[in-house]
Amino acid sequence: MAVLSRLAGIRGVLKTPVRSGSGGPALVQNRPSRWDYDIFKDQVHFYIMLGAIPLGMLIVLSNLLKGPAELKPIPEGYIPEEYEYYKSPITRWLVKNVYEGYQQKYEKHLCNVWEETKKQNMMLLRKEVHRQMKVHQDYKGWYTREHHAEYLRMSMNNNKTNIEARGYRSDY
Repeated sequence: MAVLSRLAGIRGVLKTPVRSGSGGPALVQNRPSRWDYDIFKDQVHFYIMLGAIPLGMLIVLSNLLKGPAELKPIPEGYIPEEYEYYKSPITRWLVKNVYEGYQQKYEKHLCNVWEETKKQNMMLLRKEVHRQMKVHQDYKGWYTREHHAEYLRMSMNNNKTNIEARGYRSDY
Protein backbone atom coordinates (compact mmCIF):
# COMPACT_ATOMS: atom_id res chain seq x y z
CA MET A 1 0.00 0.00 0.00
CA ALA A 2 2.80 2.26 0.67
CA VAL A 3 3.87 2.08 -2.94
CA LEU A 4 0.45 3.03 -4.25
CA SER A 5 0.20 6.06 -2.02
CA ARG A 6 3.52 7.26 -3.32
CA LEU A 7 2.39 6.89 -6.94
CA ALA A 8 -0.72 8.94 -6.22
CA GLY A 9 1.50 11.95 -5.38
CA ILE A 10 3.19 11.70 -8.79
CA ARG A 11 -0.10 12.15 -10.59
CA GLY A 12 -0.64 15.50 -8.78
CA VAL A 13 2.77 16.74 -9.93
CA LEU A 14 1.89 16.30 -13.56
CA LYS A 15 -1.08 18.69 -13.33
CA THR A 16 -0.37 22.30 -14.31
CA PRO A 17 -1.57 24.78 -11.72
CA VAL A 18 -4.13 27.33 -12.86
CA ARG A 19 -4.73 30.61 -11.07
CA SER A 20 -8.29 31.63 -11.01
CA GLY A 21 -7.86 34.94 -9.15
CA SER A 22 -10.39 34.68 -6.35
CA GLY A 23 -12.58 32.36 -8.24
CA GLY A 24 -13.26 34.37 -11.43
CA PRO A 25 -11.42 35.91 -14.36
CA ALA A 26 -8.64 38.36 -13.49
CA LEU A 27 -9.75 42.04 -13.80
CA VAL A 28 -7.50 45.09 -13.49
CA GLN A 29 -9.30 48.23 -12.35
CA ASN A 30 -8.54 51.29 -14.47
CA ARG A 31 -7.99 54.39 -12.35
CA PRO A 32 -6.07 57.62 -12.83
CA SER A 33 -2.51 57.84 -11.67
CA ARG A 34 -1.61 59.71 -8.48
CA TRP A 35 1.86 60.56 -9.78
CA ASP A 36 1.11 64.22 -10.66
CA TYR A 37 -0.72 64.79 -7.40
CA ASP A 38 2.10 63.29 -5.34
CA ILE A 39 4.78 65.35 -7.14
CA PHE A 40 2.72 68.55 -6.75
CA LYS A 41 2.16 67.88 -3.06
CA ASP A 42 5.86 67.18 -2.49
CA GLN A 43 6.91 70.38 -4.26
CA VAL A 44 4.38 72.53 -2.38
CA HIS A 45 5.58 71.17 0.94
CA PHE A 46 9.22 71.64 -0.07
CA TYR A 47 8.85 75.28 -1.13
CA ILE A 48 6.67 76.17 1.85
CA MET A 49 9.25 74.69 4.18
CA LEU A 50 12.04 76.41 2.20
CA GLY A 51 10.54 79.73 3.25
CA ALA A 52 8.87 78.81 6.54
CA ILE A 53 11.87 77.30 8.30
CA PRO A 54 14.27 80.27 7.83
CA LEU A 55 11.47 82.74 8.57
CA GLY A 56 10.54 80.89 11.75
CA MET A 57 14.17 80.81 12.83
CA LEU A 58 14.48 84.55 12.17
CA ILE A 59 11.41 85.29 14.26
CA VAL A 60 12.54 83.09 17.14
CA LEU A 61 16.10 84.47 17.15
CA SER A 62 14.99 88.10 16.94
CA ASN A 63 12.59 87.61 19.84
CA LEU A 64 15.17 85.72 21.91
CA LEU A 65 18.18 87.94 21.23
CA LYS A 66 16.62 91.38 20.84
CA GLY A 67 13.41 90.94 22.79
CA PRO A 68 10.45 93.28 23.10
CA ALA A 69 11.01 96.98 23.69
CA GLU A 70 10.78 98.39 27.19
CA LEU A 71 9.20 101.67 28.17
CA LYS A 72 11.66 104.21 29.55
CA PRO A 73 11.37 107.94 30.11
CA ILE A 74 12.48 110.03 27.12
CA PRO A 75 15.58 112.15 27.87
CA GLU A 76 15.34 115.90 27.62
CA GLY A 77 15.81 117.21 24.07
CA TYR A 78 15.64 113.77 22.42
CA ILE A 79 13.12 113.32 19.63
CA PRO A 80 12.36 109.60 19.13
CA GLU A 81 12.03 108.14 15.66
CA GLU A 82 8.70 106.71 14.59
CA TYR A 83 9.89 103.09 14.60
CA GLU A 84 10.95 103.38 18.26
CA TYR A 85 7.32 103.44 19.40
CA TYR A 86 6.67 99.79 18.44
CA LYS A 87 7.21 96.88 20.82
CA SER A 88 8.16 93.95 18.58
CA PRO A 89 11.64 93.97 17.00
CA ILE A 90 10.26 92.69 13.69
CA THR A 91 7.63 95.43 13.56
CA ARG A 92 10.29 98.01 14.41
CA TRP A 93 12.48 96.79 11.54
CA LEU A 94 9.56 96.77 9.09
CA VAL A 95 8.49 100.30 10.03
CA LYS A 96 12.08 101.54 9.81
CA ASN A 97 13.08 99.90 6.51
CA VAL A 98 9.98 98.84 4.56
CA TYR A 99 6.89 100.91 5.33
CA GLU A 100 6.42 104.65 4.94
CA GLY A 101 5.95 106.73 8.04
CA TYR A 102 2.86 108.77 8.80
CA GLN A 103 4.68 112.04 8.19
CA GLN A 104 5.98 110.88 4.80
CA LYS A 105 2.50 109.73 3.76
CA TYR A 106 1.03 113.05 4.87
CA GLU A 107 3.63 115.06 2.97
CA LYS A 108 3.05 112.97 -0.17
CA HIS A 109 -0.66 113.65 0.16
CA LEU A 110 -0.01 117.38 0.55
CA CYS A 111 2.21 117.32 -2.55
CA ASN A 112 -0.54 115.62 -4.57
CA VAL A 113 -3.12 118.15 -3.33
CA TRP A 114 -0.79 121.04 -4.25
CA GLU A 115 -0.19 119.65 -7.77
CA GLU A 116 -3.90 119.15 -8.38
CA THR A 117 -4.64 122.67 -7.12
CA LYS A 118 -2.02 124.09 -9.50
CA LYS A 119 -3.55 122.17 -12.42
CA GLN A 120 -7.00 123.42 -11.46
CA ASN A 121 -5.79 127.05 -11.23
CA MET A 122 -4.07 126.78 -14.62
CA MET A 123 -7.26 125.42 -16.17
CA LEU A 124 -9.34 128.22 -14.64
CA LEU A 125 -6.84 130.83 -15.87
CA ARG A 126 -6.91 129.37 -19.38
CA LYS A 127 -10.72 129.46 -19.41
CA GLU A 128 -10.70 133.07 -18.19
CA VAL A 129 -8.18 134.14 -20.87
CA HIS A 130 -10.27 132.43 -23.52
CA ARG A 131 -13.43 134.14 -22.24
CA GLN A 132 -11.76 137.59 -22.20
CA MET A 133 -10.43 137.14 -25.73
CA LYS A 134 -13.89 136.10 -26.89
CA VAL A 135 -15.51 139.12 -25.22
CA HIS A 136 -13.04 141.74 -26.53
CA GLN A 137 -12.42 140.07 -29.90
CA ASP A 138 -8.93 141.50 -30.12
CA TYR A 139 -6.75 138.38 -30.33
CA LYS A 140 -7.96 136.23 -33.19
CA GLY A 141 -4.81 134.13 -33.05
CA TRP A 142 -6.47 132.04 -30.39
CA TYR A 143 -9.07 130.76 -32.82
CA THR A 144 -6.70 129.78 -35.63
CA ARG A 145 -5.12 126.40 -35.96
CA GLU A 146 -1.49 125.91 -35.20
CA HIS A 147 0.59 125.11 -38.30
CA HIS A 148 3.90 123.37 -38.45
CA ALA A 149 6.76 125.18 -40.19
CA GLU A 150 7.41 122.18 -42.44
CA TYR A 151 4.02 122.50 -44.12
CA LEU A 152 4.42 126.27 -44.41
CA ARG A 153 7.77 125.83 -46.21
CA MET A 154 6.24 123.24 -48.55
CA SER A 155 3.37 125.62 -49.35
CA MET A 156 5.75 128.52 -50.04
CA ASN A 157 7.91 126.30 -52.27
CA ASN A 158 4.85 125.13 -54.23
CA ASN A 159 3.63 128.72 -54.58
CA LYS A 160 7.04 129.81 -55.90
CA THR A 161 7.08 126.89 -58.38
CA ASN A 162 3.58 127.83 -59.63
CA ILE A 163 4.55 131.48 -60.10
CA GLU A 164 7.66 130.57 -62.08
CA ALA A 165 5.65 128.16 -64.25
CA ARG A 166 3.13 130.90 -65.14
CA GLY A 167 5.87 133.33 -66.10
CA TYR A 168 4.65 136.41 -64.29
CA ARG A 169 4.07 137.66 -60.77
CA SER A 170 0.91 139.42 -59.74
CA ASP A 171 2.02 140.62 -56.29
CA TYR A 172 3.73 143.92 -57.36
